[in-house]
Amino acid sequence: MDHDKPLISVVIPVYNAEHYILKALRSVCEQTYQNLQIIVIDDGSTDHSKEVIESVHDPRIELISRENRGLIATLNEGVQRSDGEYIARMDADDICFPDRFARQQLYFEAHAGFGVLFTGLEYIDASGKVMRKKVAHENREIKPVELLFGCPVCHPTAMFNMNVLAKPDIRYDSEFDKTEDFELWTRLASKTKIGILSEVLFQYRIHSESITSKNNAEQRETALKAIMKNLSHLDSEKVTRAIGTLYNNHQGQYSALTTLLAALRLFFQLSRINRTFSHYKFLTKSYYVLREQFSKKDGKTLRDNV
Repeated sequence: MDHDKPLISVVIPVYNAEHYILKALRSVCEQTYQNLQIIVIDDGSTDHSKEVIESVHDPRIELISRENRGLIATLNEGVQRSDGEYIARMDADDICFPDRFARQQLYFEAHAGFGVLFTGLEYIDASGKVMRKKVAHENREIKPVELLFGCPVCHPTAMFNMNVLAKPDIRYDSEFDKTEDFELWTRLASKTKIGILSEVLFQYRIHSESITSKNNAEQRETALKAIMKNLSHLDSEKVTRAIGTLYNNHQGQYSALTTLLAALRLFFQLSRINRTFSHYKFLTKSYYVLREQFSKKDGKTLRDNV
């Protein structure tokens, strides 16, 4: 056991995950980085999740089994129980690559000032088949303005550096059900550096019961609310609509012209919206969004979309 290395607390909320929790838990227990506190909270499961968890004999596992309180309360409980210099997130239906924690902890040691760090990932289906990958071209910092264009990171790949952050900083807000993670990123963006590794170190499972597969419209609405609450200092209905256009652009409901006008409106007010926003990064992100729209091969012209 690497007791000479900093302790990493791993928070795993579980609710009716009997089909996946064994692989998820083993992927944590078998990490190359061994100095772990593994906090598993069974949030009132009605299946055999608890029994499956108890079948894994590892003294580092701390199992809490209680009545159902919901994901946000469970995450906050896990954070409060954590004793580590670092706190890692993990879901009960996902899989960590063996060196995930080692790579994240090493990056924190080499890069002062980063409070949260994500990794690249593979999306897998219910059977574990790889569907696609999502990985950055290089290790980099996520700039706050990027959050206007959507969520560029995956929640359960997060590791928090508690040498930089305090527990109240990473408390999930119950007012943002289904987007508690994105609200946290918009809040942390003004407190610390957010980074992402250009390595695939995680498998994120998509299935019929996963949050990603449900409540998309509600998630988009509350995500916009989080942006306006934590990132925008300009309370304007027109600004809100423009940000909504950019954030929801991947849904394909806006024309290229509408998107261009929204981007222009925001660009000329960017410093008033948030003085930490990078004009260069905003232009870069806008360029890629507009390039995608103008290059759509659906037979429509700009006039057809207006």
